[in-house]
Order: sequence, then C-alpha cells, then structure tokens
Amino acid sequence: MRDLGSHTKELVSAVLSYEFDGGEIDACAIDLVRGGEFAEWRDALTDSGLFTDDAVEVIGSAWRRDPELLVDALLDGADEVSRRRLKTIRRPALLPVHVPAARVVAFG
Repeated sequence: MRDLGSHTKELVSAVLSYEFDGGEIDACAIDLVRGGEFAEWRDALTDSGLFTDDAVEVIGSAWRRDPELLVDALLDGADEVSRRRLKTIRRPALLPVHVPAARVVAFG
C-alpha cells in the first residue's frame, strides 16, 4: 500500500494471505475488487483484531482510490505466474455475464 506505509502493507498482506490459506486466488475475486467490491476483505481486516476501526477506514479509503492496492496485497504471496496472470486486467468482453434471475425468460 504505497500510501499507507510499509508496516501497514505488511500486516494487510499477512492477514489477507491467511484468508486464502494456501488456496488458489480466484480471478473473479480480483475482478470484483477492481470493480470496487472489497467489503469481504475489509471485514477480514476488522475480524483480525490487528487494526483499529480508524485504521480499517483509512485502508478502505485507499482501496477506493486505487483498488490495485488491494490486488497487490492479495497477490503478495502468490507465485510469479499467478501474479502476472492476475495483475493483467481482463477485458470486460471476456468476463462472465451475470443475468439477474428476474430477467431470465423461460420458453416452453
């Protein structure tokens, strides 16, 4: 987190890498972060008990300004191939389309 200081960056990366617990990082989760959805990750910081409410708010504000800060923290412990693959922003045309159930029309 370039504007949060190295100690905060290290703590955030440690907490979030624990959240993955050695599992594969989901590309869709990274897409959601880039779309501004990071409540799950903010909650993980809060639940860790390592950050005050004020600190979580400062971190959340930084993520809103630059979601790539959170992406970097999530990819901190990833292998080089995963990091390169997930640091590349995917084209919207290649992303899965979400159709709300109310808009699905059945024929028959």
